[in-house]
Amino acid sequence: MRHAIAAGTVAAAILCVASCGRQVPAPTETTTSLGRTSVAPAGTVVADDADALVRFVNADPEGKGRAILAHGEPLFSGIEYKQTTPYLAIPRSVEEFELQDADTSQRIAVSRRALLIGRHYTLVALPRERFDSRLAVMQDNLYLLEPGRARVRLVNATLDVDELDLYAVGSQKTVLHGVDPATATSFVDVDAGTFEVHPRGQLAPPQLANLPVEADRVYTFVVVGDAADLELVRIEDDILAMKT
Repeated sequence: MRHAIAAGTVAAAILCVASCGRQVPAPTETTTSLGRTSVAPAGTVVADDADALVRFVNADPEGKGRAILAHGEPLFSGIEYKQTTPYLAIPRSVEEFELQDADTSQRIAVSRRALLIGRHYTLVALPRERFDSRLAVMQDNLYLLEPGRARVRLVNATLDVDELDLYAVGSQKTVLHGVDPATATSFVDVDAGTFEVHPRGQLAPPQLANLPVEADRVYTFVVVGDAADLELVRIEDDILAMKT
């Protein structure tokens, strides 16, 4: 493992860079690889009610769906594999998230995290070979970008691909590298362009090649499946409205 942090313990499940601790001053629009679009209110707006913004990605192929509870109260239910929910405003006082099987209400994992007022967070149900799935809690850096730049992070939600690398097409230099199963990187700012994800030492499979990255947007690339059949869950957050 290199530029990656293991998901499972509280400390390891929280992925953030120094600049991500700001409230976003405008609404953000999210588009997923399933073609779903949603709009989240500005972080500065939900901060007036001492709330934070949370969304959930189900990257666990087991079971028919997953549910998230916060201190025993349901937040998201019946979220299918590869689905991403819109952001939901919740009280900042929430500090415990429980991952459940949506059909049986069986507890699968618990993560604890003190939220910051007005900040954005993504919860990800991650599979781990030979273990129960894990619930990662990641703070989202959706704040302003330099002109012409984009922001990317990579999540390895595969069952058996030991290392994933992110490249800009046409470059031999990795942008993100050494991402092990059930791990994720922090965000990195990059020039807009086309990117691809490689299993270590291999060419990018078609589903992970030719990934367009536009300026002024933030991308979370979640790689799911196994070595024989890799897929990409792409989450694109549009922050153009924040430019003045």
